[in-house]
Order: sequence, then structure tokens, then C-alpha cells
Amino acid sequence: MDMYTFENSQQEMNIDPKKYIYLLWQWSWLIILCTLLAAVAAFAISQRVTPVYQAKTTVLVDVPSTGTSEVAALQASERLSRTYSEMMTNKTLLRETIDTLGLWMEPSQLADMITVRSLPNTQLIEVQVESTNPQAAATIANTLVAIFSDEVRQLQSSRFDLSRTSIEAQLAEVETQINETNAQLVGEPPGDGRDRLETKLTQQQQVYATLLGSYEQIRLSEAQSISNVVIYDPASVPENPVRPRPLMNTAIAGLTGFLLVTGGIFAYDALDDTLKTPDDIKDKLELPVLGIIDSFQQDDGNALIAAKKPRSPITEEFRTLRTNLLFASIDRDLRSFLVTSAEPTEGKTTIAANLAVVFAQSGRDTLLIDADLRRPEVHNRFDLSNQDGLTSLFFRQSNSPEVAHSTFLKSPFENLRVLTTGKLPPNPSEILASTKMKDLIETFKSETEMLIIDTPPVLAVTDAVVLSPQLDGVLLVVAPGKTKMAAARNMIEQLERSKTKILGVVIKFMDGRGRRYARRYGYATRSEYERYYQSDDED
Repeated sequence: MDMYTFENSQQEMNIDPKKYIYLLWQWSWLIILCTLLAAVAAFAISQRVTPVYQAKTTVLVDVPSTGTSEVAALQASERLSRTYSEMMTNKTLLRETIDTLGLWMEPSQLADMITVRSLPNTQLIEVQVESTNPQAAATIANTLVAIFSDEVRQLQSSRFDLSRTSIEAQLAEVETQINETNAQLVGEPPGDGRDRLETKLTQQQQVYATLLGSYEQIRLSEAQSISNVVIYDPASVPENPVRPRPLMNTAIAGLTGFLLVTGGIFAYDALDDTLKTPDDIKDKLELPVLGIIDSFQQDDGNALIAAKKPRSPITEEFRTLRTNLLFASIDRDLRSFLVTSAEPTEGKTTIAANLAVVFAQSGRDTLLIDADLRRPEVHNRFDLSNQDGLTSLFFRQSNSPEVAHSTFLKSPFENLRVLTTGKLPPNPSEILASTKMKDLIETFKSETEMLIIDTPPVLAVTDAVVLSPQLDGVLLVVAPGKTKMAAARNMIEQLERSKTKILGVVIKFMDGRGRRYARRYGYATRSEYERYYQSDDED
């Protein structure tokens, strides 16, 4: 990575917090509006939505110990809890719940109302039921669990039913035999017959005792292996709905609206490739900023504010620009320069006209030439006729300066002469590139102390590029928020290819936000002058 690339990357990585603070302040009205709209909309919708209540039943799965370790028993309980969680929403159980409560709905509809989950690392199952009726939500939750508990108990007991029934039948049969033998012993006299009956009775009693032990063993095994589903925390009737929550929804919607519009503003600013601040011009164009001209009303004859209001803060900004221009050319005295911009409507004519006025006010013999042979504006600024002017010199037999001075140069103010375009020709580029135009410029340079030429935008036509090498330098006009970075760089490249000396840049704000914008970036000058002149007027 070379040094130039490294410096550029460092500049791009620098984040100016004032820039983002200004963006938020500039668009604060939109941010507040969107935030309020989102919050109000969410609140209004929440008020119209039917509230939904949630009842919750907690179930304990009691698994009896089978002699295994405590850890194994706990793992078995967790697995059984997950299994029961899945079984609670089966269609048969839901249908039985519907029939028990007399509900008018399908099992699929009831399933949408129920959420069952096993709590991790516990033997607990949580059953949640949501309904627009709080009483129904609690009743469904408790009924569902009760029915499921009965079904689990019946399902597990059915595994021992066959063995238990078989032994019970055998016990009954043996008991009958014992009773019959006892009846025979009542009338049997002592002797061999009685001994045989007593031996038989003893055998029958032993069989009965054995069967009774087996029966008790089955009952014990059943008790030890059957798990119980017990309601640990029954559902109660909920008092507050779980949704909608107007306050929470309003807060979330407001925050979402704020984040969306703020992100949109930052994204728009990131995608906007216009020059915005003096630092942009210094860092990205590598040109000095010679002056900042704030926005001002140009109607009611105020376009020439330097002449109409010589004590205004705006006029003082033009004087500052004049001083900086004189210091911009160190090698030789600045006696001629050209004013242009990248694209139309960036304020170049306003800059050129008012600069001509303040140079004349300083006592310099100043000549302002309107070389925009396509859309001339200088004559409108000075309220002059445009019947004769620069183009008229190309059709006169005499090229002497005396003829030009006496016929075409107007003097609206002391020390200032203005040469308008005259009638617009069909071939402006050929006229401005002609040898005669070069001779006229040399003549005017020799006859005046300061020559200022207003030309068309560089990217519109090549007129400024053609004329610029004949002058001491070029003053570029940039409109923050309007002049694009690519256009400004293209303009500079074209001028540099023509071996033109670029004196610097003047920033011309185009709307009423100019003063705010400059002040927030630390380049305000107007407010200080206003305070100074206000205090001076009071004196």
C-alpha cells in the first residue's frame, strides 16, 4: 500500500461525530414525525385488537424410584416429561377435552390455543392456554391436564390387568377349595380320612398363601413402576391480557420508527456523493477554500448585495474572499481570473458580479466580462442592456480598446466596467477559442487592474477550459449539497489538463440552511459580523 492510498484510507476511516449530530438535528423534524406516527399507529391498532388472555398450569411428573441412581432417575424423569409434553396435544385427548367442556370447535382449533413445554432440568411440564375468554383459558388448561392424568394412569395400569385378573381368579378357586375342605372336616371322625383332609387343607392353604404373595408382588410392582401426573400449580383466571400490550407495542413501534428513519438518513447521507463541508473540499479535492458565502435573498435587487448593502455580513464575506484571492497567487500579482463551476445553478454569476463590485470598491480599476454566450446573466445582475457587448466586438472593423470602451463597456459603479455578452452567436465555442478573443483578452488585461470573466460551467461546455490558460487563474464555485464529488473532480481534471492555475474554491450556499450548516461544522462567519454591525448601528 503506497502512502497516498494509506492517507486516503485514513481519511475515509475518520468519523466526524459533528457530522452525524448535524444530520440528526437537520432531519429532527422527520425523525420526530416518523417516531410519533409509528407510536400512535401501534397504540391505535392495539386498542382495536381483541385482547387475548393466557392461563398456565404447571404439572409435576412423579416417577417412582426403581432402585436406580438419583442421576439416572432424574434423566428418566426428564425424558418422560418430554414424552408427555408431546402426548398432551394428541387429537384423541383434545377431542375428549372438547366433549367434556362442551366446546364448539375442532381439535385443530384447540391445538392452536395450547402450548406445552417441559421445563429444562426439571420434572415439570408447563401447559399454556390462550383464549379471548379468561375463564375459558383457565378451565381448558386444568381440564386438559386432569384428563391426561387419568389416561396416563389407566394406560400404565392396563399392563398389570391380565396378571392381576389371573391371580385373582386362582385365589378365588383356591379359597373355594379351602372352604369345601373345611366343610368336610366338620363331620369327619378322627382317623385316616381326617388326616388326609387335614393334609389336603394344609396344601391348599400353602397354595393360597403363595398366590396371595404373587398378587401383592404385582401390586407392589405396579405401584413402583406407574408414574403419576400431578397438577403442581393449577391455572387461575388471568386478570390481564398477554396481548396486545398497548404501552409496550407503542414503545417498540416508536423505537422501530426512530431506528428505521435514522438508518435511512444515514444511508442516504452515505450514498450522497455531493460535497458538503469545507473539509470535504480540502481533503477530497485537495484545494484551499478561499471563502464561504452564505445564502441570501436575491430578489428585490439584492443580487448585487455588495453594491446594495455594503455593510452587510454577506458583503464582508465577499471582501474576505477578495483578500484571500489576492494572497492565493504568490508568484505574481493576481490581475485576471475566471469564475466557473462544475454544473449550472451553483452561483458562479453571483460570485463573479459581487467580487467585481468589492474589487472596484477597493479602488482597483475592475472589468467584468460575461463570457457565457449561452445563458448570460451578468446584464440582469446589473440591470443593463444586452444589445451590444462581447460578440459585437467581433463584427467591428476596429479592434482598438477606445472603440470598446466608448461603445460597449458600461460603468454602473465607480471603478467598475461591465462587458455583457451582446447578441448570442450560433457558434460560441469557436468565438471564444478564436485568435481574436485571445487578442481582446490581452488588450483588456493591459487596460485594467483586475479582469474577471464569468464563463459557462465546465462540464456543460468547454468554454471555461478554452479561456482559462489566458488568465492568471481560475476560481471554482462549489454549492454544498449540490455539487457532486465526481463532477468536481472531472472539472478539476479538465482544467489541469489545460495547464490552468486553480486559485481555490469558494463555497456558495444555495438555501436558507447555509448559515446553520456552516456554523455546525465550525465555519460560521455571518453571525459574528451581524453582532458587530448591530452594535455599530446602535452606536
